[in-house]
Amino acid sequence: MAVVQNTRVRSQWLGPALVAALTASLYADSAVEMVGKWWNSPNASHGFLVLPIAAYLAWLKRDRLARTPREASPWGIPVVIAAVGMLLVGRWAEINFVGPLSLVVLLGGYGLHFLGAAMMRELAFPYAFLAFMVPWPDPLVEFVSFPMQLISATYAGMVMGLLGVPVARSGVDLALPNVTFTVAVPCSGMNSLVSLLALAALLAYLSQGALWRRVTLFAAGAPIALLANVLRIVCILLIGTLWGQEAAEGFFHNFSGFALFLAALLGLLALARGLRLRSALPGARDA
Repeated sequence: MAVVQNTRVRSQWLGPALVAALTASLYADSAVEMVGKWWNSPNASHGFLVLPIAAYLAWLKRDRLARTPREASPWGIPVVIAAVGMLLVGRWAEINFVGPLSLVVLLGGYGLHFLGAAMMRELAFPYAFLAFMVPWPDPLVEFVSFPMQLISATYAGMVMGLLGVPVARSGVDLALPNVTFTVAVPCSGMNSLVSLLALAALLAYLSQGALWRRVTLFAAGAPIALLANVLRIVCILLIGTLWGQEAAEGFFHNFSGFALFLAALLGLLALARGLRLRSALPGARDA
């Protein structure tokens, strides 16, 4: 009897073990590239936190998951095949962005096949949240960051003018009496945009209120990030106007990235309060 039980245990674990080994062999390079992006790219550094947060959100739903029937769905197989196809096409076309995105799709296929549609419905947000760990491709970063540079430079110049400080703007270059400043890509707010969108999505999910209010909170992530970046640039310009170029390029310029994120977070919390969204304590939310 013991031999039969041991054989059953081995057979139960054999399939998942083979799937894990095959997945690791296919996606090892993509995973390494993705982690490298998290480490080296400021606009993707939040990726380290996405998987732990998604796992925690799934853990919060453990009671509902325990009551949800687990029925494997055959629809997971086509999703897995599509994910592997995305990976192969991405490698053939040398598009690195496709590999990590394919991995997220693959995990959804695995979940659908092994856990079933009912379980995946319960895990819909934690699973969707994994999309934030996929680094944006460089062309998309450039496409988005340039308008943000122009908008940030334009409105920062307008604010300085309203404060009575003469300013001349040429594209993304700002010239003031004691300081010149270029709104480069790192100063466009792009480094905080994706992480703030992820934070806005998390706050909206962990809030209780009408769906339209929660969607509004998420949609406000981008404009709030842009507004906070304009205020950041204005502060840098004011410091430069008062104490010169060296002061503008000193400690505050380096520290202002954190200040930008904090200001945007406070803006999101203020908007959530204005929308009358009620925060739920961890573990209390059952939706």
